[in-house]
Amino acid sequence: MDGRTLVLGKWGVLGYPVPLAMATQHPDSASRGFDAKDEIEEALRDLLPPQRGGLGLDEKMIDYEGKLTPYHQVQWVVEELLRHGLVPGEDFLVTPRIPSERLEEPERQVMVLWGILVANKKAIEKTGHEAVRYIINPMSSTGYEIYVIQRRIIKMQRLAEEELGLKSGQIEVIPLVEDFESLLHVDKILEGMKNALLNHLGIHYTSYRVLLGKSDTALAYGHLTSSLALVYALSRLHIWEEANNTRVYPILGVGALPFRGHLSPDAVGAFRAQYRGYRTVTIQSGLRYDHPPEDVKYVVASLKEGLHAEPRRLDPEEEKLIIAAAKLLTREYLTAIARLIDAVNFVAMFVPSRRARVSHNRYSRSLESSLAFTGDKELLASLKLRNARLPRAIKFSASLYTMGIPPALIGLGRGLKAVAKSLGDDAAEEIAKLLPLLPFDITFDLRYTKLDILKGYVSDEKLLKLLKEDIEYAKSYTRQDPGTDEEYVEILRQAREAIGRGLRREAEEAIAEAGKRRGSLG
Repeated sequence: MDGRTLVLGKWGVLGYPVPLAMATQHPDSASRGFDAKDEIEEALRDLLPPQRGGLGLDEKMIDYEGKLTPYHQVQWVVEELLRHGLVPGEDFLVTPRIPSERLEEPERQVMVLWGILVANKKAIEKTGHEAVRYIINPMSSTGYEIYVIQRRIIKMQRLAEEELGLKSGQIEVIPLVEDFESLLHVDKILEGMKNALLNHLGIHYTSYRVLLGKSDTALAYGHLTSSLALVYALSRLHIWEEANNTRVYPILGVGALPFRGHLSPDAVGAFRAQYRGYRTVTIQSGLRYDHPPEDVKYVVASLKEGLHAEPRRLDPEEEKLIIAAAKLLTREYLTAIARLIDAVNFVAMFVPSRRARVSHNRYSRSLESSLAFTGDKELLASLKLRNARLPRAIKFSASLYTMGIPPALIGLGRGLKAVAKSLGDDAAEEIAKLLPLLPFDITFDLRYTKLDILKGYVSDEKLLKLLKEDIEYAKSYTRQDPGTDEEYVEILRQAREAIGRGLRREAEEAIAEAGKRRGSLG
């Protein structure tokens, strides 16, 4: 079968294919790192059809959020793709994620947008089609933010027309919704976006793409809460779509490991069932480089088969259950994380960097919102949690795996037990039914659990007791005993020794080797 036919989905209402498989520049590959020059070649490999040596994906995210990507990289990628005969809008789209104006200078956002318009000029001159038809706005929490970005794009398009003679079509904004509260209210964000664009700019999108991110919510609220939040958000988008007689094309921002979404060959069937209603899925670096190309093609083919599944539509009682359960799940997760913060931040300094990033301090993650959500007085009184600044999700996840405790298991068992105790056994069973990935997540992570390794980083008997309870209760949700990978454990021992002696190169090599065996760095 032709690789391009395998990947591209049905034609969207805008007159070109709605992409299915978005290759990203996430730094989650254990096998290799990338500099700006490598990323040009990487994009070509991602988008070329399999018969020409590529992966046959159909969309490429060029990432500027917290990443030191050259302003001209979009242009360089587009020119390389055009040189190899790929046609924008037919074979591929390039979709940049712009910097957050809240965390970086607005000047940087303006420079990125100008680079995007220059890339479109090159594409139009050669093919008559734009290469960039969307941009992604990170950390979106209101519709007004989208209006501000759209207005800036229009102003810059006018300048490009005056100064460069560029006449291009409308570039639309994809809100990236990635914190728990925003995921629960994603329909309200789209409603505000629709109204702000129409009232202030006279623009009406004929369809909407929205990117739902898992990792940030997983880091702050725990794995199960973030999984439920995606299920909740997909349902809300489907209901909003029907109410507004429009089309919404959800993008799922997920990685290969359970904590970050568990998009992997072994779990893709359960992934499709859990998150039905998706239209595009991110194919991140860990999946593309820590798995063979055949695995990537299998995952994409399976995702394509699930495109037309009826989206889950939660009723009000199910929504209430998710929120009530999420409070309990988050509380148990944070109870353990409070005892792990210092060790995680220390180990994260030894996790190898795979892309050029801005300062960790600028994009560090806070737990303030998740603490408030639990309403737990003891947790709220914890200065350590309130003042915590954690690394971004990939390094956070890689650090915990290195310490012998996979992040998806933290709080999982105790959280499910608390749901059963407080809301009833039926509630716990209903939560499990909403999460077909749950047994796959547990089975996968049990293989990489070794609390004896953790003891070398944290001498906290209370923590070990909590985690043992998590693990034992989690086992009741899976019939498989994956056993222990002793070679993997030996690699973790090597990492622990190198970290303890401050040997950065040796520690990075061991952490990367362990990541290769898992199928992703973090």
